[in-house]
Amino acid sequence: QPQVEEQVDEQQEEFYDQLMFEDARPVVEEDVNQNEVFEDAVPVVAGKAKKSFVDDIMTFASFPSPQKQITIVEAAPKKLKFQIASKILPHPAKVSWGGEDALFVSGRSFGIFDGVSGAEKLDGVPLYSNTLAKRLKSEIESDESLSLEDIKTKLLNAAEYADVSATGASTAVIASIGDDDVMRVLCLGDSVIMVVRDGSVISKTKETLHYFDCPYQLSEDSPDRPRDGTVLSTKLVPGDIIVAGSDGVFDNLEDSYIIQLASDNSIKSKPAVIVQKIVSESRRVSLDPEAPTPYARQAKRNRYQNYASGLGGKLDDISCIVVSVCAE
Repeated sequence: QPQVEEQVDEQQEEFYDQLMFEDARPVVEEDVNQNEVFEDAVPVVAGKAKKSFVDDIMTFASFPSPQKQITIVEAAPKKLKFQIASKILPHPAKVSWGGEDALFVSGRSFGIFDGVSGAEKLDGVPLYSNTLAKRLKSEIESDESLSLEDIKTKLLNAAEYADVSATGASTAVIASIGDDDVMRVLCLGDSVIMVVRDGSVISKTKETLHYFDCPYQLSEDSPDRPRDGTVLSTKLVPGDIIVAGSDGVFDNLEDSYIIQLASDNSIKSKPAVIVQKIVSESRRVSLDPEAPTPYARQAKRNRYQNYASGLGGKLDDISCIVVSVCAE
């Protein structure tokens, strides 16, 4: 064997007996073919021993150096709070008895009920819309948040009560904001709830109609039930403005104009002022025979003679709820 330049302490040198291995046998000189030539063979010369392949691997291996453990603690999300305002403005011909629209607000839940003017009504009997509103307000706790199934169940119970104790018919749109800050809405008919964020409508209920001017409605004689309504779920954030209204609002005002009224910086986050402006503008437009309105456009398509020009407001009961969402 070639001599290694580095000296090895004889006491530390380790020797292995080949007899320790069952299959081992001594290597004798005759086992080696001296004439055999290997193409890749490199002569071994005296000097420092060649590094093993393990040394080569260790040279290129990358081992992470110990690092300090960093714990990231996320700040708890701020809870939301809500400011709510509501207003009803009866049709001028119905002021003496309050009109056919009704609404309720109970904690994080609210709803609008639009009495159907064409439905038959008995004198001296409570209106269907008012009965629904009163019943739901009494059954929903102020701190209660409702799932969509809860809303359907409570509205069905209220409708069954109204079937035997009230007169007329009514549409319904009901919303409840959960502890998870998600607003859940059930819409049966043509009243609307929409959410305005940063100057745009980010969600809006879908109306349910049998045909133009005939919305789904609840009454003793109607086949429509809460299960037939459309549903909507929206995650709320600070700065959102929720606008709920009967067709007295949305038949007369374009969404873009409602956004403008709700996003007015001078009255931002003041729902009482916003709701008053929306109701007042709805009435003003409803009295204008030359106003371009959503209702007039649809009436023209359906060949209503009074709206042949596609212009004109629609005089009606007006009800509106505005909710301002902010951080606690």
